[in-house]
Amino acid sequence: MIKHCFVESFTPLKRLIQSAPLLALAACSAPEATIQLGGSLNVLAMAKSFTVDNLPDDWFTSGKIATNAIAVSTSLAASTLSITSGSTPFLAARRVRANMLATPYLSWRWRLAPGNWKFHPVRIIVGFSGGSNETVDQGAFARLFPATAIPVFDRVMSFLWAPSALMRGTLVHIKTKDQIQREAHYTVRGGAENVGVWWPETVDLASLYRKSWPRDKTNNARVRFIGVSSVASQNQLTAYISDLRLSR
Repeated sequence: MIKHCFVESFTPLKRLIQSAPLLALAACSAPEATIQLGGSLNVLAMAKSFTVDNLPDDWFTSGKIATNAIAVSTSLAASTLSITSGSTPFLAARRVRANMLATPYLSWRWRLAPGNWKFHPVRIIVGFSGGSNETVDQGAFARLFPATAIPVFDRVMSFLWAPSALMRGTLVHIKTKDQIQREAHYTVRGGAENVGVWWPETVDLASLYRKSWPRDKTNNARVRFIGVSSVASQNQLTAYISDLRLSR
């Protein structure tokens, strides 16, 4: 059962990817990962090395990312990243072009290292576009950050690990200062007692999208990026994420 909440705030993540309205304009030639009809996308499919200074062509970053804050891990045999938070927020994601209704399921495995935290700073993040009827200035972000390759998006959803297992299934709607709700947080798992163990997860993006933005046209919604992000934290806290996959 999904629990709904409304929160009005201006989070560090929004300041990171919403310096202008929560929409970004990428260079038209930026590569994107696509999914064949009936197929799936292994988001973390990569070589044995993964450095933010030498990303695959269809990845992008935002924010200041410390050396080795994101790295390939040998925790599992499959594609696994270790993500360590720092004093500033950051984002690393893969540009995607996928029909949300055709590929609604996002699955992954994750494990948190022990540490002192409430909501863990490391999250999985998905950006969407096309479902909203809002009028936005698509050139605003490009004028501020002309060298970025963040794809156009108008909705964003983050998947969190909460301080309590009882918070699992909570959907929080985040309103910006202009009272427009463009961001949603969904608690997938929680509790310090579950730290140190690999947990498999699957979420239905289409269902969560409808609950978050019921007035949007979901048949027009597209998945535009999938990746990992971190809000700022006083201590360095690490999460391991494996087998991040978008499928039908």
